[in-house]
Amino acid sequence: MDKDFWANAFAMPRSERRHDELISKIARGIARRRLAFPAILALESVKPLNYLASQALIVLTPALGMFIEYATLDDICDMLQERKNVERLIAAIDMENKKLTAPPTSTENNQPVESGPTQNK
Repeated sequence: MDKDFWANAFAMPRSERRHDELISKIARGIARRRLAFPAILALESVKPLNYLASQALIVLTPALGMFIEYATLDDICDMLQERKNVERLIAAIDMENKKLTAPPTSTENNQPVESGPTQNK
């Protein structure tokens, strides 16, 4: 048997499209829920197993289909097959989290607004 056949025997067909919209949607949802740190930690720890995770999602699709649309699950499985997409997701989560946690800036000279201690009298 050909070695290339076994390398892709159980692989889902990979899409050539970019997953920018899906990555930004996931990153915004995670940052909005204030789960950036646990999400980045989980993604970094399972990054070597991203392909296995995509295959596990295929197996769990019938159960997860109750909560997430099948088309979205297929897109996530397709995205997770490429390690570069996991890296892009981590960077997007970090960027969205920085947007939400950045200190407010004043309109003049883009200087941060200083908030001193408040006194209740």
